[in-house]
This record gives sequence, structure tokens and C-alpha cells, in this order.
Amino acid sequence: MNAPEKLELIKPSIEYSAQYLAMVDEGIETGEGYGYNNVELAREDFAAFVQELEDESQGIGLPTGLPAQQTYFLLKEGQMVVGEIRFRPAITPPYEKYNGHIAYNIRPSQRGKGYATRQLALVLQEARKLGLPFVTLTVENDNPASVRVIQKNGGKLLQTIENPLKVQVREREGRWVVEDVKEAGVTSNLYLIELASPQ
Repeated sequence: MNAPEKLELIKPSIEYSAQYLAMVDEGIETGEGYGYNNVELAREDFAAFVQELEDESQGIGLPTGLPAQQTYFLLKEGQMVVGEIRFRPAITPPYEKYNGHIAYNIRPSQRGKGYATRQLALVLQEARKLGLPFVTLTVENDNPASVRVIQKNGGKLLQTIENPLKVQVREREGRWVVEDVKEAGVTSNLYLIELASPQ
């Protein structure tokens, strides 16, 4: 009987620059693009990219209203970066309703192997350590694979929102600001995963 593959969440490190950029390249080559992080900076100066993600996790340099976000890489067998997950421990409306605590992606060639389900389970462990009673996630339009990942981790559909607001960061008069932008023609499904029984 084969031993299960070792999967672990790691904080971004320069040690994994080649593997991370290989995952980014796969996304771009498949036509999906890679709109999750500052890819240009990652290519130019990975150490600065890692520092930017660390600053994000501390809420440093973020526009008012944008929550701190911890990014993790999903590492397989200590070598291959197969996914990325972003965890926002403290969110406030409307961010909670339209963006949720958690967002993730899996390297295209590694999909369909259960990695997204295990990646989410690992970050839920981090949420429990912080004492969160629940987390929310959103799924846009028709994405049955993502819905299965959430359901396997105990997620339940709370609400379906037509033409949802999306939080976008824009530059205005020399500074970064957060704006709510309506996404016409988009359906957003809000899921909740309970982490502790309500008191």
C-alpha cells in the first residue's frame, strides 16, 4: 500500500522561487493567466515579492478597508509547489460577503488529484488555531470542482448573489484606495464552513 503524499502549507520563501514561477507559467500557458499576486515583481525580484507578501500578512502598506492576508504555498513532497492559498483571518462587510476569508488555486497539471481539498483542510486548521467560529468562501459562476472542494470540507451554501460587488484596489490622486465595483453578469455563491459549534 502506497504511503499518502506529503502535503504541507509553507509561507512564501525565496527557496521556492523556481517552483512558484513554474506554477505561474503553467497558468499563463493554459490561457488562464495568473491574477492572484504581483507576478511582475516575482519575476524581477523574488525576495522583494516574498517581503511584499509578508507585509500583506501584517497589514502593512494596504489601502484602508483591505484586510491583512496570509499567503501559503502548497508544497508536495518538499519540492513541488502545487497550489497557493490566501487566508484573511479578520474581514468586515462587505468584504466578508463578496470575497470571503479564503481563496485558492491549484497548478493546472496537478488538478483532479485532491490537492485543493487537502489544501483547504490545512488552512482550516490554521483558522481553528486562531479561534475563528467559521470561514466564508465565494465561488463565481459555474465551478463544480471548487464547490466539491468546499463541500468536502463541510461547506454549505449560504447565499447566491447576482451582479456582486468586488473589492478592487485603484490608484487615485497618488494613493491606493479600495473601491466596490459591481460585476455585471456574474453570479457569486457564498459558502460557510463552521469551525466551532455556536455558543
